[in-house]
This record gives sequence, C-alpha cells and structure tokens, in this order.
Amino acid sequence: MGEVEQPVTADEHDEPQPAEQEGLLLHGVVRARGHERALAKLIGSASDDDLIEHRGMAALVRAVPYRLPDWNRELIQQHSATIERAMRRATIVPAPYGIVFRDREHILEFLEDQHVAFDEALSFLDGAFEMRLHIQPSGRRPDVSEGDLVDQAASFYTALRRRSRAAFTLPAEGRRVLSAAFLVSRADWVSFVEYADELDADHPEFQFDLTGPWPPYDFVRVAFFPREKPGE
Repeated sequence: MGEVEQPVTADEHDEPQPAEQEGLLLHGVVRARGHERALAKLIGSASDDDLIEHRGMAALVRAVPYRLPDWNRELIQQHSATIERAMRRATIVPAPYGIVFRDREHILEFLEDQHVAFDEALSFLDGAFEMRLHIQPSGRRPDVSEGDLVDQAASFYTALRRRSRAAFTLPAEGRRVLSAAFLVSRADWVSFVEYADELDADHPEFQFDLTGPWPPYDFVRVAFFPREKPGE
C-alpha cells in the first residue's frame, strides 16, 4: 500500500482533531464493458461497495478510513465474502486484504497503469473458479510406504490437472502428501468434483479434502506501486 499516513496521537491539551480522512479499500477488478458492465453494476449495487470504472474495467471498492486497515478476522472475512459474491456474477481479479487508496483519482491511475496486466488476467481467469485439494493418508493401508503414497498422490494431481485450465502444487503441511490449486471452468467444476470423489472412493488409503469453488486467489497477484511524481 502506498502513501499511507500514520495517525498522530494528540496530547490531552491539544485541539480536537479533524475527522479521519476517508480512503478506498480495494476488493478486486472486474470488466465493465458490454453485457459485463450490467453484471458489474449488479455487483456494486448488492452491498455498500462502489464501482470505479475506467476503460472497460471497474475497481470494486469500499469506503474505509485512510490508514493501515485493522487486521482482524471479521474484517478479513467481510473482504473475502465480498469477493465471493462478486465471483458468482462475474470474473474478478481478487485483491489481497489491505490495499487502501487515498481517493478515486489514485484508483483511476492504478487502473490505467495496470490496464494491460488486468486485461490479460481477466482473460486468463474468465469463466473459471479455483478448487483446492489436500490429500493425506487415511491410515487404512499401513503396509503402503510413504514413498508409494506420495507417488500415487502425484498421479492424482496429473489426472486432475488434465481436467483443469491451470494447476500447481502448494506446500504440503502436516501429514499431507499433496496440496494443490486448480483453475477449473465454471462449466466443468461439477464434473471435476465428481471425478475427485471417484478417486477418493477408489483409493481408501487416502483421505481427500477438496474445497471450492473459490475466487482465483492463487492464480493472480495484485500489488500497488504508487506513481512517482515530480519533486517526490
């Protein structure tokens, strides 16, 4: 986040401080042209969020105090819920929680500077959800070696990768032998889940944990680098 002004603590004898400056928390970016503009409008009207449009794209934002945002579970969940609601209506490039802009002008500059990147990202993500899979041994086959379990889980990943637009493995934690994210077409995600369920049923030595559909958090990265201005 750029240009964040830290709040100043006043002495008890100081004059009352002015009202806190308002900023804009970024949830993500959607298309706003043709029929997609109508969908974008529905996203903005469904809550307290606003859309700031520029050259066929729109930033989904919410008014917040212009400072480092509070990092508590409730606010982060609200941010995630907003992105998930938007995902049901349109393709969205989700932003991580905590990117706050000073005003609409800075949002417009951001959309202009990153126009090509967002256009490519939206094209790549168009009509797709993210699914996440974690696999760990069930304990039903203690005779199978850990190496064999890892190799078998890798074959599951390969098979599911063929049924997705993109995929990559994630760090496997604890007893897991595989963790992965898959970008799956909206039209195919039900069959993707059914195939994963078949693999789970056919291999009782494993425990599958497949979740989703999620916004494509793991397939894009949104970062904000403020423009350099003369004299700064």
